[in-house]
Amino acid sequence: MRRNCDRLSSDAQIGLAWYSREGWKRLRAIADDREQLDDSFEEWERGALQAIRDLASVGRQVRRVPIDVEAYATWCHERGCRLDSASRAEYVTECLKTQGPPTSR
Repeated sequence: MRRNCDRLSSDAQIGLAWYSREGWKRLRAIADDREQLDDSFEEWERGALQAIRDLASVGRQVRRVPIDVEAYATWCHERGCRLDSASRAEYVTECLKTQGPPTSR
């Protein structure tokens, strides 16, 4: 994933994948990059909340994007992509664009 954080306009919407406890457990079970994920829901939640606070401290607002892990997995399967951080970021971006889960091809 290409990151242009320095060039992100101040009004650009920032989305953060938001998981339920059950969704987090399921993601950990099926993600291709599970070794890169926090070991527990609590660790993930602490980190996510800290990221929101950090961005708020510089005047940015973050939209929590609820993720249905099974819908995300189906979306990845339809596109032939891995279940990893890059596809999660793309999925969140698509959710923000459509104001809901992206539609199938």
